[in-house]
Amino acid sequence: MLQHDAGCLTHSIADALAQRIVTGELAGGVALREVAITQTYHVSRSSVREALLLLQRRYLVDIYPRRGAQVRVLTAQNVQDLYDLSTELYILLGTLLAQRWQTQAQLLPFLRVRRAMQDSVQNNDVEAFIQHSFAIVEVAAPIVDNPYLQQALANVMPAVSRTYYAAFKQRSVEMAQFTRIFDQLLVAVQARHTEKIRQLLQAYAQKNCQLALRALPRER
Repeated sequence: MLQHDAGCLTHSIADALAQRIVTGELAGGVALREVAITQTYHVSRSSVREALLLLQRRYLVDIYPRRGAQVRVLTAQNVQDLYDLSTELYILLGTLLAQRWQTQAQLLPFLRVRRAMQDSVQNNDVEAFIQHSFAIVEVAAPIVDNPYLQQALANVMPAVSRTYYAAFKQRSVEMAQFTRIFDQLLVAVQARHTEKIRQLLQAYAQKNCQLALRALPRER
């Protein structure tokens, strides 16, 4: 049972379902029955409907008239489309971060995230690694100070996280590579080298997209 006040309930339900989708517990195409969800989490159907709409905005759920909601099926096309969009969003985030940071103290939280990522690599903890990877966005947000970009990233990150999980489960060695690229990104941010930031993020996103595509179930 979710123990939250009414203002947080929708997000709590959505987060709980999102975690199950991201990790693959709820596979693409699985129907999300409102009645079953209300019974599982002991919440009202109106709260469940709002949560499903939120998951739709996060690109994890599709809602069809008269058919209800189901977990979005990952296809080669929507994975590619997702990476086309998310890569440009991350490049914009990195570019603005390079342009707007003012003191070295503002960059210290990134080093803490880097240490947490390294610990996850050593423990081969894919789930924790992905959480720390996306914590980069939260750390960058106060410096970049662009609420529109922050909202766009908040909507797209769960779907990207889903593909990361599939890719890193396939080849956990990619986690160590990501930390090395993150080190290069930090150097580029400090140097305010925006073109280098673009090159690094484009190259890594393209490689990870290919891993995610290879992790998709083969069509019969």
